[in-house]
Amino acid sequence: MNRMVLIILFWIIGFVGGILIYSVLPSIIHFFSTFMPNLFSKYFFEALIAGVIGSGISTIAILYWANKSSKEF
Repeated sequence: MNRMVLIILFWIIGFVGGILIYSVLPSIIHFFSTFMPNLFSKYFFEALIAGVIGSGISTIAILYWANKSSKEF
């Protein structure tokens, strides 16, 4: 597969994953704020959760692609 197509595909996966996480982020923040009130600022905590989930989505996508492409050879 063309390298540019793969880069665009992973970008789209990350973009869609980011939109989905952003839409459910208030409920996640509310859930964790009951456990850790005033430990971190709200904005730092939102960025932390979005970063962890975004990196997880991209890692899973790359691992899936690498596993699939290694079986083709």
